[in-house]
Amino acid sequence: MHRRAFLLTAAGAALATPAFAARKPLVPAFNARVGDEPLTLEIQVATFKAQTRAFGYGGADVFYELKGAASPVRVPGGQAISVFSDEPAEIDPQQRIGLFRLATVKATRRLTTGKVNPLGYGTRNVKNQAAVEFAAVREGDLWRITPTEPLTPGEYGLALAPNLGNNAWGWGGRGGGNQPVCAFGVD
Repeated sequence: MHRRAFLLTAAGAALATPAFAARKPLVPAFNARVGDEPLTLEIQVATFKAQTRAFGYGGADVFYELKGAASPVRVPGGQAISVFSDEPAEIDPQQRIGLFRLATVKATRRLTTGKVNPLGYGTRNVKNQAAVEFAAVREGDLWRITPTEPLTPGEYGLALAPNLGNNAWGWGGRGGGNQPVCAFGVD
């Protein structure tokens, strides 16, 4: 029995080495401007969570959650905001960058990405309901990202999709996971 415990402990220690450690999520490098003034965005890691209703019989919500009911970074309403990204020119920002309106729930901000129907009969992807459309224009070595319509008062999150392809936007990629997010609020 002691030998088995030793082998399991040794295997656990070997797997805990940096070579086997989980990769940290990619922290987005966004620079923002409101008009001509620079804006430092809030950077926080959104936690992937699920919340069931009626012990799961009533369905469930799957979401990413940020701490705090409001971002300390505020943009005055009616001001034009532009975000700059150093993504390579050959990558389409529409497939790599996501800008979403976040819902305030109690003392947190959330992006609901999926809903499970009662008794588990089907799921729905709802993250695009909170998506904010933007235009992306290449300016030198940077992409200039500008919302196509003025942002309404509320909370917003901006992040990089970890994978390109048919899952064009999903914080954390396949199966969830924590995701670094740049956040701000509009008054």
